[in-house]
Amino acid sequence: MIASYPADDHTTTLRMVRQFNASRERLFAAWTDSRQMAAWFGPPGVAVESCELDARVGGTWRLLGTSNGVPRAVSGKYLEVKPPERLVFTWAWHADGTFATPREHETEVRLVFRSVGDRTEMTLTHGPFRDRTGVDNHTRGWTGSFDKLETMLATEGGSA
Repeated sequence: MIASYPADDHTTTLRMVRQFNASRERLFAAWTDSRQMAAWFGPPGVAVESCELDARVGGTWRLLGTSNGVPRAVSGKYLEVKPPERLVFTWAWHADGTFATPREHETEVRLVFRSVGDRTEMTLTHGPFRDRTGVDNHTRGWTGSFDKLETMLATEGGSA
């Protein structure tokens, strides 16, 4: 069960707002198409080996890869899928970096996509984490991921 959390809880919940040079539809697709997500997910040093997405309410998702050579596995379930406006899913790392091991502390990722001219403002809210360290680690991870996403969108053409 995921605990509810207030939007202004900066201690155990992270909130990031970033604009991308892409339409809402294009940005939403980058989150729901496995080929695209595998291309940008993770900060530098992360290599995605497999990405499986069943982007519908009740569908599951999972990513397997390495972070600087260390195995990493993360998975969750889609709670809300409203193209191209909103995407909500659970998130939990697996204990030893494989799907064979139990999932650790579960959090929730909420994404809201808002048109701003010909760009899209994306708001990510992720939490609640057990402590501030979890927030800080995921802030670094999402920042690096979003840098890669921005590069991918620019390379492939953002408004497609």
